[in-house]
Amino acid sequence: MGAGGKKTCWHCLVGATLKSLLEPVGIDVRWEVPVITLPPKADIVFIQRREHGRTEEQRMLLADGLRDLDVDHILAELKMTESLNEETLAWVSMYDTLYRDTIKLKRNQLRSVLISAITPRREYLERYAFEPVGPSGVYVTESRWGDTIRLVLLNELSNESHNAPLKCFASRHEEQKKAFATIKDSGLFKISDSFNQITTGLWRLIMRSSLNNPEMEGITPEYVMQLGKEWFESMVDATPDEELFSLPKFEHRLVQENRGGEAKMLTHLLQRRFGTVPVWVSEKIAKAEPLLLEEWAGRILDSPTLDSVFADNV
Repeated sequence: MGAGGKKTCWHCLVGATLKSLLEPVGIDVRWEVPVITLPPKADIVFIQRREHGRTEEQRMLLADGLRDLDVDHILAELKMTESLNEETLAWVSMYDTLYRDTIKLKRNQLRSVLISAITPRREYLERYAFEPVGPSGVYVTESRWGDTIRLVLLNELSNESHNAPLKCFASRHEEQKKAFATIKDSGLFKISDSFNQITTGLWRLIMRSSLNNPEMEGITPEYVMQLGKEWFESMVDATPDEELFSLPKFEHRLVQENRGGEAKMLTHLLQRRFGTVPVWVSEKIAKAEPLLLEEWAGRILDSPTLDSVFADNV
């Protein structure tokens, strides 16, 4: 499963998950962000809203510890498989200072957050004067340089839909399971085709391995998304047509905002029902609007021929 023993880029996986979740609502997400004009790059995810001011739609998709930050830029330092230590706090403060200096931001334009998959011992929180603030799992402390450091512990976040995408990366297996169940039950998978694929792929991987398991080494966002895509397609192939089209969630899957995802799924279903799809069908699908794609998908089960699926639109 791994990639030749390479270390898994966990901040890349977290970044790709947040990108697929937040970019449809106007929040840009990047990783491998240089904190200065030259390397090194840090294990951070950079979250930036495109327009000034946070919309309610954006706020509802951000996890506790991030959603209340009324700033244009959030720099999230991730600790996925390592425990927190004093050096971690020093690096967070340094990244914050260097990044603000590099892109010429004022103090009130950027907030840095430390996100940890592993819950530190209570003595650690007490030693560095971390105090709980607001929702469960969110803490703050003052650095020796006078800046406030915010800490988000993934194992302690509540099981709400806005926390679920990040809680997928918690270190405790039971918390991961709760997060994936929340994504499924809340309908978050409908946010975008890419979010559906990456969370499905993560679920397949994490449900059989811990974050520190050697099997998780070398995993990339592209691999995870492909795994999720293959799983969904295999599920579709294994489900009888009558049952498939009676599932409300499958209907939602066909009507997602990602038009490319709709077109691919419609083509897949046509191939399953009628065999090879001719060029004229592919051309009609490529030009069609989402509502028309939905209408054609609804006709597949009852139409005796390929022509009859598109009869009213020839």
